[in-house]
Amino acid sequence: MQIKISEIASKLGADVINAPSEEAFINGLAALAEAGPQDLSFFHHEKYLNDLRTTEAGAVLVPEGLNEVIEQVPLIKVKSPSLAFNEIAKELYESDGEQKNLGVHETAIIGDDVKIDSNSVSIGPHVVVGSGTKIGKGSVISAGVRIGSEVNIGEDCTLFPNVVVYNNSMISNRVIIHGGSVIGSDGFGYEFDGSTHQKIVHFGHVEIGSDVEIGANCTIDRGRFGKTLIGEGTKIDNLCQVGHNVIIGKHCIIVADTAIGGSSKIGDYVTMAAQVGIAGHLEVGAHSVLVARTGVTKSLPGGEPGKPAFYSSFPAGPHEVKRKEMVYPRKIPKVLSRLKSIEDRLSKEGGI
Repeated sequence: MQIKISEIASKLGADVINAPSEEAFINGLAALAEAGPQDLSFFHHEKYLNDLRTTEAGAVLVPEGLNEVIEQVPLIKVKSPSLAFNEIAKELYESDGEQKNLGVHETAIIGDDVKIDSNSVSIGPHVVVGSGTKIGKGSVISAGVRIGSEVNIGEDCTLFPNVVVYNNSMISNRVIIHGGSVIGSDGFGYEFDGSTHQKIVHFGHVEIGSDVEIGANCTIDRGRFGKTLIGEGTKIDNLCQVGHNVIIGKHCIIVADTAIGGSSKIGDYVTMAAQVGIAGHLEVGAHSVLVARTGVTKSLPGGEPGKPAFYSSFPAGPHEVKRKEMVYPRKIPKVLSRLKSIEDRLSKEGGI
């Protein structure tokens, strides 16, 4: 597929500097340093200024406030080059996603009383759908997915290959779940009776809000009773674990290898960088940012809109305090050296 540069500018409502011919087009996307004459690129940070000056791209999306004089390439001025680049990427590569072959594949196994609009839904090879399940219009269920009984999947969802959704799970509209993830498995709950660990029955469910994306090989445990909830607009990276009865708010970002203990509550607009660990039965307030490898052992109050609270280290605390605590031990060798010098001088002077 190709798009005229003039059409890109029109679509984005943008001005073009060094405008090319009306017929000039792009058919690919690339970084500034790698782009060729038929690629669109974008500039969003001053550290890439030299790449902008030398790029061979067919056109570059740049911030509206850019004052640098660049003459060798058409510049399309937009509010956010990265987001504009993303919009063009969706149009250029819209057919590269999971194929949507409408209807139910002949190898799929569909239970009783399943509600599917076969004119708008795609059910791939070897899919299993349990009885009483409902799948909304426009959804794509890829090869090898296993969906339990009494599951409700909304409209325009995509479940990539080998996703497993346990009984009674509720998935809202426009949810994306990547391959290998498991929704609604038992929580890790045992009670020691003095000699053995007795398994605790989990008879709750999982609810996933609209516009959630869950990465590959994640596990979302169902509640012991009640629900485990992933709030609207939250994005979860690969290899994350969400324990039973966890409540995650709206529009959170949870990055790879993060684990959240059972019955914890995460507020809205919380960001967790990679390998964050949160113990069970805690609360993390809205507008919190947990930097990589933060270990949360006590509840955190959070921040406010436009002024997030940053936390780090183990046990977690305010980032500025923890940063200083990390620096102080590195000064100990110098302090000891100075102390030794003082002792030596005093010893020579007969002071000690």
